[in-house]
Amino acid sequence: MKEPYGVPCMVEIFHFLCSLLNIIEQHSGIGPRSNPIAYDEDVPLFALGLINSAIELGGASFAHHPKLLALIQDELFRHLMQFGLSMSPLILSTTFMAEIYVNFDCDISCNNVFEELANLLSKSAFPVNSPLSAMHILALDGLIAMIQGMAERTFGGLPASLSLEDYQPFWMVKCNNYDDPSQWVPFAHKMKFIKRKLIIGADHFNRAPMKGLEFLQGMHLLPNKLDSQSVACFLRYTTGLDKNLVGEFLGNHEEFCIEVLHEFARTFDFSNMNLDTALRVLLESFKLPGESQKIQRVLEAFAERYYEQSPHILANKDAALLLSYSLILLNTDQHNAQVKKKMTEEDFIRNNRHINGGNDLPREYLCELYHSICMNEICMTPETGAGFPVMTSSHWIGLKHKSKQSAPFFVCDSRENLDYDMFRILSSPTIAALSVVYNHVEQEDVLQTCIDGFLAVAKIAARYNLDDVLDDLVVSLCKFTTLLLPLSVEESILAFGDDTKARMATVAAFTIANKYGDYIRSGWKNILDCILSLHRLGLVPTHLASDATDELDPAPELERGRAAAAPPPVSHKLSLITSQRSSSLMGRFSQFLYLDADEPAPQPTEEQLLAHQRSLQAVQNCHIDKKFTESKFLQAESLSQLARALILAAGQSYKGNNSVENEDIAVFCLELLIAVTLNNRDRIMLLWQGIYEHIAKVVQSAVMPCTLVEKAVFGLLRICQRLLPYKKNLTDELLKSLQLVLKLDARVADAYC
Repeated sequence: MKEPYGVPCMVEIFHFLCSLLNIIEQHSGIGPRSNPIAYDEDVPLFALGLINSAIELGGASFAHHPKLLALIQDELFRHLMQFGLSMSPLILSTTFMAEIYVNFDCDISCNNVFEELANLLSKSAFPVNSPLSAMHILALDGLIAMIQGMAERTFGGLPASLSLEDYQPFWMVKCNNYDDPSQWVPFAHKMKFIKRKLIIGADHFNRAPMKGLEFLQGMHLLPNKLDSQSVACFLRYTTGLDKNLVGEFLGNHEEFCIEVLHEFARTFDFSNMNLDTALRVLLESFKLPGESQKIQRVLEAFAERYYEQSPHILANKDAALLLSYSLILLNTDQHNAQVKKKMTEEDFIRNNRHINGGNDLPREYLCELYHSICMNEICMTPETGAGFPVMTSSHWIGLKHKSKQSAPFFVCDSRENLDYDMFRILSSPTIAALSVVYNHVEQEDVLQTCIDGFLAVAKIAARYNLDDVLDDLVVSLCKFTTLLLPLSVEESILAFGDDTKARMATVAAFTIANKYGDYIRSGWKNILDCILSLHRLGLVPTHLASDATDELDPAPELERGRAAAAPPPVSHKLSLITSQRSSSLMGRFSQFLYLDADEPAPQPTEEQLLAHQRSLQAVQNCHIDKKFTESKFLQAESLSQLARALILAAGQSYKGNNSVENEDIAVFCLELLIAVTLNNRDRIMLLWQGIYEHIAKVVQSAVMPCTLVEKAVFGLLRICQRLLPYKKNLTDELLKSLQLVLKLDARVADAYC
């Protein structure tokens, strides 16, 4: 087809769309491809959508049009890389995440792209100091999509534990079969394990180079007797090294460092590469030292390696050395603002006469080198722009060269095999993003999306026995319940009943406790704090503790008492709360003045009634009693932590404060503790020591009769009554515990005995 239609039109459209992704020029407003459209966070997403549609519909035909193909391979991908380095979220398909992880994060010479994307999406989901926008929602959706994808997949099992007992050259570890998951999955796990150790070693190296090498020797990643090749490969392939220190190490005059420098140069493949491109690739791996002698040593090693692989134009390695020096000088001349009079093309050609074994180099060859340096600076140090790393032309050239030498690409058909490692990276950023968004929004659909994300994280954490993740999750959710705020009873009920966010978080927290309680540890304290707050508000049934006990023969009178004690109506409960509002001096004085006035207790408003009803419904959906009635199914460690949390809460309630409310909390915790004990009589040895010590403290500290002491004594008797016929090995301990009754204060003993 002819203009203005067809391929020329598509080329211009693609140029325009690519310019919308050019983050650097959009921020600075300069450059040949800068777009006059004011930069907005939705513009790149709009461009990405159109580009994606064009590639999906016409991708098969692009190979027949060199201009379009070159545009996609160079300009589009370069801007996409820069876009990924910026603070804007780059949403990738969830089916591609596992391949990103195994091909980049498990490669010792690559950055942790998956981890960086997870952190980028998490930060981009934070609506800090700004209202929630489409960008925040997209970033959050990206995180949740990855998490839910993992939650829906079948359990792939935990990776085997790894260790390095003997030294093996890490840069020579290869996979036998890149198509067989049984081969490449263990290989990926091993390489990720090695990479983590190398990154720690790099951190040590950045503080003290020789200490870092000693650490890697201790990790069996370097030989006990250092050799130049192993150190060179460490400096060449390890990410996170300080490029300044690498340059200083390689330029050092010591014999061992010079050997490392030449081995370092031999790790590069400069075949069929122009001299300036080879120099760019080399200087991407470290910063060229400032001292002339160190520069000379580095360029000598480079020239020797380059001449070995590209002897076509250059007569010898001295010619390569002299021309390399000339390119460094030209680069400084052309791109240093302090140099006013720039070197011309003729100057450059004249300066390089007779350097090729006494002969001149081809004029076309020198002109090509001159224009390459003038147009694209050789960057000696990493650059930043607009607050994030810049994808410079020099770096892009090096990156394209590296892509040609990369290992075979892993295609992940069995993605669940990598889910454990990926989830360990993804869990913390996801919980942080979900928590921030949940705290800032009020829309119920977004809140439900966050809750679904929390539950998906909990499901995966339980699958892999990650109790630390579940504890963090429970802590985050409990903060949103409003149950832990220092409010009065009436204010707390209104706040909880009127706050959809708080009720949703409460139900989610107890859903996690009921479903995945086996893997909760320190989180039981937060769950119990919420239960005690609900008990203080009168939203938990008073018979919760007795219902939680798995009684074989419940007392008939107890059953009759439950049937007779029907719960009072909501209006009566709220009127009691309202009538107890004021206990201040002025309040009591006003009551004295109006002592004869027979005023009825104020009735709750309609708003209070609705709030209370919503609160009761939310508590009913929590199924709080389920965790205690089914505590017999908890794993031993989780059960111990639950009992420890109950003992701690009960002890804090009555210690140093004898108020009626605190005694009520202590009694409630004690009843729950006894219920848990009776439900776990087959595992009594896990609980007995802590329970006995707690009851002993209550009994021995009592000087006056009170409900707490009564519950402690009769609770101990119930435990002994239930366990003595069945636990012969515990008979002595149980009978010894009954001596606590003899230690009661005389006034307390007279009241109960």
